[in-house]
Amino acid sequence: MQTDKRKQARQNREESIYIEVLVAGHQPSQDNYMLECTTKDISTDGLKVHVTFPLIVDSVFELIIAFESGGYKFLLTGQVKWLDKIGDDEYHAGFKIVEAEHSDFAEWRNMFSD
Repeated sequence: MQTDKRKQARQNREESIYIEVLVAGHQPSQDNYMLECTTKDISTDGLKVHVTFPLIVDSVFELIIAFESGGYKFLLTGQVKWLDKIGDDEYHAGFKIVEAEHSDFAEWRNMFSD
């Protein structure tokens, strides 16, 4: 079981998130696809996500988060910090949002400054 290390306040929020998987394993059929998931909670620097794929801890992914309320969409870069198996082919993954040149990192952080 993972240890809670986030220092920022969390918002319990279920939103659609798409994780771009470029290379998943030794089988080419597992590469180059978008994994549709749901956030469980969000904060300035992290996300807890419900996934149906065993992500590798320390992997870095492109994340697209689409907020249905308000129509906001963010392109972020996230590093998997932990993974908990919660059922058959079901996991909770913790992502740390990392600053990247092409991402909406600043806009994401500004959303929490209100």
